[in-house]
Amino acid sequence: MPTLEINELIVLIILSIPVAFSPYLLKKRRDIMKWFPGYYALFLVFLSTNLEAFIAPDTFNFMEHFFAMLAGIFMCMAAFYEYYSKVMKGNQLKLSHIQEGMVKK
Repeated sequence: MPTLEINELIVLIILSIPVAFSPYLLKKRRDIMKWFPGYYALFLVFLSTNLEAFIAPDTFNFMEHFFAMLAGIFMCMAAFYEYYSKVMKGNQLKLSHIQEGMVKK
């Protein structure tokens, strides 16, 4: 039977703080909403890891690995969306040292 490890419990406590404040955070910062599905999946990874030590170790072990997979997928989707919206869609940085309105000689 798995045992409760202190480092996994500490990570769960640290991850639960932003989860508790997420309605306030999402109201203030709408641009981080795309990252929250991955963050919630990561929270569920550590929640099921800690519950695995108490009840149904096989079930929570499966849930731990399943939510780890979902967290990876959601984080990759958020990163691709961020890259597409910032770089590919046209919000590119101008690398020219010539500013608009300057006269070329």
